[in-house]
Amino acid sequence: MASEMRRMAGLLVERRSESFESRYSREESAMRVERVTAGIAPKGMVFETSWRESPGAPILDVTFSPSPGTRRLLNIVSAILALLLAATVWALMMPGEPPVSRVLIAVFMMLALLAFPFVMVAYGSRREAEEANLRRAIRKAIVDEERGAKR
Repeated sequence: MASEMRRMAGLLVERRSESFESRYSREESAMRVERVTAGIAPKGMVFETSWRESPGAPILDVTFSPSPGTRRLLNIVSAILALLLAATVWALMMPGEPPVSRVLIAVFMMLALLAFPFVMVAYGSRREAEEANLRRAIRKAIVDEERGAKR
């Protein structure tokens, strides 16, 4: 489970690229890709497309990057966890603090630390799902053979 969480956390901040060799001309491929990506508005990632020519077929390169909001979220959550840790240490070290508040602050800190990996897994899963949907749509538009043409 820990390795899965590390993998999902890595999905949040890494850039990935994938290439698709088209079965169609460059103009038709570009039109098909624009049509399928027009309705896709991912929240967990940003994608960029670029075309390159190879002998025989155009190739679409797609780069998947984390959204700017993801980096902000990670920075804000890290700051909040650091403040919670400081508040916990302060509450445990201060002699005038009632024991109930010491325990509540420490328990809240532990719950926040336990919840953090699951929140990151959720964000990583969302980005992975959005990338998979985009890859599937592009593959269907320019790589896979249409069903009507198989007959």
